Parts: sequence; structure tokens; C-alpha cells
Amino acid sequence: MQHIYIRILAALLCTGLNSLPAHACDTAGQAAVTRNPGDTDARYELARSCAAAGRHQEALAQYDILLARDANNSDWLLGKAQSLIALQRPAEALPFLEHGRSVAPSYEDIWRTNATALEMLQDYERGDALLADAQRAFPQSAWPAAKRAALAEQRLLRRGTRISLAASYEDLSGGRDPWRAVTLGVDKPLDERRRIIGGLHAEERFQASDAQLSFGFVDRVSDDWSYSVAGDLAPGAEVLPEWSVIAEAGRTLPGDRSLGFRARHSSYTTVDVDSLAATMEQYTAQLRIAYTLTGAQPSGLGTSFSHSVRIAHDYGQSSHVTLAFGFGDEAETVAPGVVLVTHDKNIGLNGVHWRNAEWGFSWEAGWYRQGDLYDRVRISFGLEHRF
Repeated sequence: MQHIYIRILAALLCTGLNSLPAHACDTAGQAAVTRNPGDTDARYELARSCAAAGRHQEALAQYDILLARDANNSDWLLGKAQSLIALQRPAEALPFLEHGRSVAPSYEDIWRTNATALEMLQDYERGDALLADAQRAFPQSAWPAAKRAALAEQRLLRRGTRISLAASYEDLSGGRDPWRAVTLGVDKPLDERRRIIGGLHAEERFQASDAQLSFGFVDRVSDDWSYSVAGDLAPGAEVLPEWSVIAEAGRTLPGDRSLGFRARHSSYTTVDVDSLAATMEQYTAQLRIAYTLTGAQPSGLGTSFSHSVRIAHDYGQSSHVTLAFGFGDEAETVAPGVVLVTHDKNIGLNGVHWRNAEWGFSWEAGWYRQGDLYDRVRISFGLEHRF
């Protein structure tokens, strides 16, 4: 079963034509080509307006006449391919798109439509190769890298369940005992747009040991919208919240941007903390740059704000390396049962590298300043597996 958002994308491929007059595909448009059957401009406008009106079979008939006169016209090749894709016939569209790229190698829309056809066919290897070529052909455009990352994620998701196991170690200044943690995570698709997530987390801080159970649900509603809900449970925890609930929503915006919101309520043994975060992310040809503003309100401690920036480079099959840094006032457990707002700073590098479609590893190295209390140096390493 194809992704619902792929179907939506296919149906919207020709939305750029919606500005054409609605009447062009009816009697007036037909009359123009009847009066002068050799007027290719009028026939092309008729084909485009029929496609914009959703009358793709009629559009195909016109494109067939046009291509019989000039089989190398890139606009006509693209138009016929777009109508075939809108009719859920991507395999038939491929020859026209491949020929279009050969006669007009700098025609970016043909490359994008070719990638969409391969995505619909779930031909991930050819799709990745095409998008890698597109990155070289259009180095100033962001869409090849973004679409390549999305295609790689789809390919990995089709492998089924993802399991991760990671361990971290944090060295604290002032001779304090180090922090240690181990996390087991599971990400299981229910279908091609929904998945469930869960995990177990054990952490040791300040000579206290906590265990936490996590669970959640993620739904990619469309090509533009997604949301998730999740929760954590750690009964009797001393440094972690005893329970938390999290809700997130994300929206893709024009101009290679996305906007996300995250709301969280955490209940510690001595205080509750409510937080709301907003993230704006910009995609470029080589990078993803995100800024997050977080406001937190621990009960009885007032409202605090913090800022963070992430600069990520995607490569290969859903691999990435990310530089992250931040500063601001944050609520943090500084001793068992003690949550304070401190002015923090942090900087770090992290990433995930997939060696193949089944195995990968994660890593992180970072420095944190917890107000005037202590500094932390963190390292972590993990294994990733899909099956």
C-alpha cells in the first residue's frame, strides 16, 4: 500500500496550473484548436488547462498529438508524465521523464517529477541515485537533499521495526560522581504512515538510580502534517520525573521550511514542570538549520526561557551529523528530589551513521554548564538495527 501522502503529492503535481482559466478545457479551449489544429501553443494550453481541471485523460489525448509532432519538447514530455502520475500510472510516466531529462538536463521540474514517480513505485535504489545526481546538477536547490532523506527514511521504515541500544557517561566537575545511563528504544511501524514507539531507560545520578518506561504514537497525517503523543512512567523516581506526557505537531511550510510545536507536562516528586517549545527549521542544499525557543514553568519557580540551535548535515541512507548549542534558564534536577532553574550553556556534536539498510550506530559528545553548580562532559554510543 502506498503512502497516503504520496498519493496526495501525485494528485497535487499539477496545482501550479490552477491559475489557468477554468473554461479553457471546455468549449472555448476546444474551439481554439478546432479552428487551427496546427497551433501547438493553443493545444498545449488546452492540455495544461485540462490537467489543472483534473481531466487528465483529455490532457493525455492532447499531449499525444503534440508529441507526435515533436517528441523532444520537454514541456510536453513533462506535462504528459504529470498527468500519468496523477492517474496513478507512474511506471508509464518514467520513459517520458527520462527522455525529458536527456533533452533538457537543466529542467529542474522534470527531475522532481521523475523522483516522485520512483517514490510512488517504491524504487528506492533508482530514486536515491537520481536524487544524488540532482544534488550535483542543482547544488543551490534544497529539495534534492530533503527528498533524498525522506526517501531513505521510507526505505528504512519498510524494513519494519527499529531497535536501538545506547549507553552514556557524563563526567561532572568538582569531583562529583559521574552520571551513567542506558536506553533501549523500539520504533515499530503500524502501516506506512503510523507507528508506535517505546523504550526502557535506566539512569544513575547523585548515587540515585531510576528506571523509566516510555511509550508513544506517531502519525504522519499528510505530506504536510504530522503529530505524536507520548508518555513516560518512572514510579518512585528520585531524579527523573515520576511521569510525563508529551504532545507534538509538525507542519511543512513553503520555501523548504518546517514548523513544530511541543508541549510537555512532567511531574517530579517535589514539583511539576510545564513547558512549551516552538521550532522553525530551514532546509538548504546541504544543511538543516533549526532554532527552538522553549518556555518552562516549574510550579512556584516562575517562567524561564531557553534557546537552542541545531545545524545538521544529512548524507547516505538516512545518516546525519549535527552540531547543537544552546543557552538559557532551564529547570533541572540538581540533587535527588531537588529541581532548580539554572542558567545553562551547552554545545555538542551527535549523529547517526547507517552502514547499510539493517545496521547503524549513534554517537554523541557534548559539554554542559549547569549554572554555577557544575560542568558536565557527556559521551554516548549506541547501536541501531532494523529488521
